[in-house]
Amino acid sequence: MRTFKRGFFCSDLSLRYPYHECTITVPMLLLMMLLLPMLFISVVEIMRICRHLRMRKYLRNLWRSQATFSFGFIATFLTTELAKHVVGRLRPHFYSACQPRLHDGSSCSDAHNADVYVQQFYCSNRNLSTQQIRELHVSFPSAHSSLSFYSMCLLAFYVHSVWQGRGSVRVMRHILQFLLIMAAWYVSLSRVADYWHHWSDVLAGAVLGVVYATITAIYVGDLLHARPHPTGPVALGYMCAPTSCSCNCSCSCCFCHQHRHHHLHHQLLAENNNSTTSTKVHFLAAAAVATTQLDCGSHHRISDSDVDDDEDEDVHIDIDGNSDGDVDGSCEADADADADYKLPTSRNSTPPPSLPLSPPPPTTPPSSGAALQLSLPNTTA
Repeated sequence: MRTFKRGFFCSDLSLRYPYHECTITVPMLLLMMLLLPMLFISVVEIMRICRHLRMRKYLRNLWRSQATFSFGFIATFLTTELAKHVVGRLRPHFYSACQPRLHDGSSCSDAHNADVYVQQFYCSNRNLSTQQIRELHVSFPSAHSSLSFYSMCLLAFYVHSVWQGRGSVRVMRHILQFLLIMAAWYVSLSRVADYWHHWSDVLAGAVLGVVYATITAIYVGDLLHARPHPTGPVALGYMCAPTSCSCNCSCSCCFCHQHRHHHLHHQLLAENNNSTTSTKVHFLAAAAVATTQLDCGSHHRISDSDVDDDEDEDVHIDIDGNSDGDVDGSCEADADADADYKLPTSRNSTPPPSLPLSPPPPTTPPSSGAALQLSLPNTTA
């Protein structure tokens, strides 16, 4: 694409800054804002499934994350380059590097050219190559600023999405996000300090990078959707949503299954609260616990294709509804529960068919004054 060749005023002091070498060169920018973020994402994806690493699952998650990051990075770069070539703003060190001459042989140091807008000129500095002369006309917006703010903001959104926790874990997450933003801020400020960009170029690049990072995080990577808070300390991305069940641990059943059967047990207790006998209630409650245990036994047989997400959260739940958020790798009911609620765990992968239960025959309540008679063996001679 041909770059627009913008003119200048000889009295414009914003183009007379001295020339300095770049603090952050283009190879350094690609290393910091492209290769290192992609490596960071690769490591985090391993940490998310570190307990039970499966190559197919890892490659699928890695492809999603890397494709999301690369899509936004390329879109930001193309938008920045388009603006550079269309606007064609001169860099702050333009006069020092180019040493422009008018076609009549005069220069801006001549008094009669002080207030003249120069459009036809050539660079008298013969040490500049064609590429270097072209670079003098692409100041707006700053590519260093736009790419750095895109990369660091998207990484901040990514960390916010996969690193869940409370207390000190949450503080560490915010500290990491702050350091990422500060890295982008430093790269942007170096462009102004080196007289390679005007401050407005850097500001426009930063806004462009933040906008593209936000759009990519929301509409491409789905990184900013609301997530439920975990009930206990979890690792990167290990969460069990209440509306879906997606566990991958090989030694325990899913918290969602336990939660569902646990509520079924309490519902049965509420429906039979006014019954004259508790036989049916005890049997149905024991059946609910047995179904939970069957789900635990059959969880080992779930294939990789049936598991959509590898988020482990094994929660210890007792029969009274109290859950402690310990991730202990077990799926057993609370030891303090009543013995009537426990059934031996079956080895079958499918639960037995439920049998219709007939209500127990009505019993005649004893009279109010009658005492309970117990038959005792005759111990007399």
